[in-house]
Amino acid sequence: MNKYIIYTLLLFSNLCVHAQEMLSLEECRNRAIEHSDELKIAQFQFEKAKAERAAMKTHYLPSLAGSANGVYLHKNIEMELYLPTVVPNPTTGELVPNVMANPTTGEPVVGADGNPIFNMYAWLPLEISLKGAFLAGISLEQPIYTGGKITAANTMTQIGMEMANDNLGLQRAKILYDTDQAYWLFVSVQEKVKLAESYNKLLQQLEERVQLSHKTGLITQNEVLKVKVKHNEAKLQLQKARNGLELTRMALCRQVGLPLETKIATTDSVTIGSIQFASIDDQADITNRPEFKLMQKNVGLAQQQIKLARADFLPTAGLSVGYNYVGGIEFGNADYSSSNASVLATVKIPIFHWGEGKQKQLAAQLEHSMKQQEMNKNTTLMKLEIEQARLNVLDAQTRVQLAQESLKQADENLRVHTDNYEVGMAVLTDLLEAQAQWQQVYSELIEAKADMKLKETAWQKAFGTLN
Repeated sequence: MNKYIIYTLLLFSNLCVHAQEMLSLEECRNRAIEHSDELKIAQFQFEKAKAERAAMKTHYLPSLAGSANGVYLHKNIEMELYLPTVVPNPTTGELVPNVMANPTTGEPVVGADGNPIFNMYAWLPLEISLKGAFLAGISLEQPIYTGGKITAANTMTQIGMEMANDNLGLQRAKILYDTDQAYWLFVSVQEKVKLAESYNKLLQQLEERVQLSHKTGLITQNEVLKVKVKHNEAKLQLQKARNGLELTRMALCRQVGLPLETKIATTDSVTIGSIQFASIDDQADITNRPEFKLMQKNVGLAQQQIKLARADFLPTAGLSVGYNYVGGIEFGNADYSSSNASVLATVKIPIFHWGEGKQKQLAAQLEHSMKQQEMNKNTTLMKLEIEQARLNVLDAQTRVQLAQESLKQADENLRVHTDNYEVGMAVLTDLLEAQAQWQQVYSELIEAKADMKLKETAWQKAFGTLN
């Protein structure tokens, strides 16, 4: 029966191990990038900017359009026309106006309205039917000169696409930075839990030893109580460490897109192996930072806005070629239809707008100056940020080196006090203090190594190389 119970427990433990996610820093980064909603939005913005760029480029090309209009009037248009008549010239045979002449002078007789009076007028009744009239046509339009508006707009869409790409890099850097923060915090808390377990086990063994010594009368009850107090403190530290590990595990799961209840473990450790120090450049170069590139693009956009404001008040010219067909019109009992080709050239020259153009250009120039000034200010701040990040990494590396030296001394101090206590050459208080000092120095080393990893990531982000 016991054999089956042991087999079941082993099988269950294997299932738990297999259910645990083993994650490296690189895998966490990849998962976070795939999971990030911010990065997906930034990707959509980039695709949108590409589409806008492609759409704007078509403005250089001619546009072809078709049109059709229909008219239906319930009542016909009726009117009467009185038209002057003409007669042939007896001499030349040409048709001349049939005007009334003064028999004495031979001059045309003029009416009260100042127009000549004709001998005879022709009466023409007219009826027009528009119950099915239509006009259809096709036209081809080509802008020739728009004051530079199309060129400026195309340049702006190109800048917009580049800005969307820079924003993509900025969001990716933020995700990688946040992922590194969550990852190394989880790794450090894992190490602290192991340290707390080791320290707790060390005190448990010491407590068992002093209780045995108390039973044999070698030490007093007070010595036993001192160890129990330290052991209880170690138990509380272990519980806090495990609670912290649970919170950092959930934070890392959220960052990489895993369910919060997922059990994870990391392949990296800050306590195993020698630490690798990053190579820190003394030169603060901000040209790789997405933020700097975005500021440059904003200045470029403001420059193009000046050109757009100027283009609104410059002459424009265009050419249109079309073909139209008119049909469905009835004059009396006859149908009328016509088709014709047309060529239309247009030139528009703004003359006077009460200074509107000048003020719009001034506003655009001031906007450009504001963007340039903001860029100058933020450039200085980013250089300071890079220098601060560089110094932080150097301080973190020094802290690791000092913590490593301190741990060697704490290890030796603990060994000496343990040996001395076993042979009766040291008091219990000194041994407890040596153990507590070892635990504190070890914890400091874990924090120092994890902090160095975080400072290196912050430096890469400030330097623009985290992507």
